Amino acid sequence: MSTIKQLPSGNFQLRVTNKLLPTDFYSTFTSREEAQAYGDRLEALLKQGVVPAALLEKKVTPTSWMVSRCIAEYVKAGEPQGSDIKVLETVMPTMVHESTAGLTYQWCEDWLNRLKRENNLAPSTIRHRVGALKRCFDWMLRKHPDILAYNHLSQFKVGYATYTAEDERILALKGKQKKEDIERDRRLGENKDDEDEEQLVLAAMKDMPHERTFFNLALETAMRMREMYTLDVSQISLPKRTIHLTRTKNGDNRQVPMSSVAIPLMRDYLHTYAADIKARNGVAFPYWNGVRDEKNMASTTSQTSRIFHEVFEAAKLEDFVFHDLRHEATCRLFLRTKFSDILIAKVTGHKDLRMLKRYASLRGSDMADGMW
Repeated sequence: MSTIKQLPSGNFQLRVTNKLLPTDFYSTFTSREEAQAYGDRLEALLKQGVVPAALLEKKVTPTSWMVSRCIAEYVKAGEPQGSDIKVLETVMPTMVHESTAGLTYQWCEDWLNRLKRENNLAPSTIRHRVGALKRCFDWMLRKHPDILAYNHLSQFKVGYATYTAEDERILALKGKQKKEDIERDRRLGENKDDEDEEQLVLAAMKDMPHERTFFNLALETAMRMREMYTLDVSQISLPKRTIHLTRTKNGDNRQVPMSSVAIPLMRDYLHTYAADIKARNGVAFPYWNGVRDEKNMASTTSQTSRIFHEVFEAAKLEDFVFHDLRHEATCRLFLRTKFSDILIAKVTGHKDLRMLKRYASLRGSDMADGMW
């Protein structure tokens, strides 16, 4: 069966589906008549049981790219953010033989199955890989609709990364086990000696003004570490009580509202260290040198994480990492505001409300205060 669709560019895309073909065939023509004529000739051959050798070999048409090239162009354009680059670097070598002409839903499903049944990856890792490639394909749809006209990864349903009974059966034959989601729910509270962990951390940073401000801002805004250490003073508007984030992990811009605690915190910090900030060309915190090279950014993240790891150790916090502050801050947004889930997602930058709910692990004692 053949179908013809007009693309935004004005060209016409032919799609031929037949059980004799290894994948659906796609090709683009400048006119509907050309697409129709080619489709008729191909269908006539297929009815006779004849499959052109080029199609059996999955030969790439002039209007098709290898998926590895899509990733390379996406990265070259500077579109992916943060950890997506590393994820795509992992995915790219596996895509050197895959063409955009074969990106059907079945291909997507087969790839997902390989991630589970061959690579035996954790659900969170699967979501990262699918999410990063999906964002790459979304970019292709916007920038190169002649090459990729539809993103079938968008069709995956909720829970696609969870291992099914069939996945488990196939893995068992190989002597392997399914991977489970491990949800981290570490929050600030009281330690085994009934000491307030937040106060212990602040005490450990008594002579570390940059770290105290960084720590408190994370608790008040739920911002990610990279979003914070790349902050420029031009992004901070005290009169409007907002921080304007660009180039976030999800590739979007967003406005983060500042609480009544964050406003004086940042006002005092920006005033006290105005000269230092000016010397850094407007970079608010001293952890980053302003170079956006991914290797440099990864190094900055590692070094900043190490600083706070030492702080948390000095405060005797067990099993606590900086990213847990985002978890704590998100939970506080649920407890201290009347925002809906959607509004909280706008603050935190979560595109998927399922992921947001993983952060909203409220303590029973917190919720008890709201009971009658």
